[in-house]
Amino acid sequence: MARVCVWFLCVPAVVAACLVPVFGAAPVKIKEVAPGAELVVEADAKIKALEESLADNAKYTEAKGSTLTRDAGVLAVLAQSILESEDKPTWKGAAADVRDGAIAIWSSKSYEEAKKGLDAVKAAAGGTAAGAKPEAEWNKLTKLGALMKEVNARNGKLRRAVRKLPEKDEEIAQAARDASVLAVLALATHEDTHEVKADADKPLWQSQSKEFGAQMTAAAAGFRAKDLAAAKKGFDAANKACNDCHKKFRDKE
Repeated sequence: MARVCVWFLCVPAVVAACLVPVFGAAPVKIKEVAPGAELVVEADAKIKALEESLADNAKYTEAKGSTLTRDAGVLAVLAQSILESEDKPTWKGAAADVRDGAIAIWSSKSYEEAKKGLDAVKAAAGGTAAGAKPEAEWNKLTKLGALMKEVNARNGKLRRAVRKLPEKDEEIAQAARDASVLAVLALATHEDTHEVKADADKPLWQSQSKEFGAQMTAAAAGFRAKDLAAAKKGFDAANKACNDCHKKFRDKE
């Protein structure tokens, strides 16, 4: 089985000990998972991607079966993280509206519905709050399958970055943001334990995933410091945790 499956298995419980069951903020401080400023940069990038996908009905139809659900779902997760961030990042006050608009996009049944969601996202990101409630169910921010594709894509980029530290500062900063996004996406996957067939195995799933999350945060810090050894150490340790998870929960299938 391809190793891309590993990320899908092990990301879900990265912050297993750090989430409430359904509603409300995670007890863990978001700033300890990822800097709010990095999350805003990545959220803005997703908004731009969605604008391109929703330029017209034809592009919407094309993107609906590929990137739209993924981009909008990731944006919803990033928005909720920004909302809960102690860093007070840009458009934090309207992040709940960005989140709801993003959910409206990926759950849309028509171009008109998706465009309406995008308009709400853009208005909120521009600072106009519409009064959305801050509370959210983390396991309903996105579809797990779409999130998995995002995780696999960012993991591939990081794998190249830990082989050789990028030369340009922006490329290094992007690697740090990729690692941060991976850690934050784990918040949304925590609730989904359908791969665990026995309740007795959930603590193992959670401990391996918690290790993954801590090491991805460490990898991001290594990139920020331009310390390739530290970034690689964190990335490799995160992959080990995921490989162990893979052997336990998927290799038996």
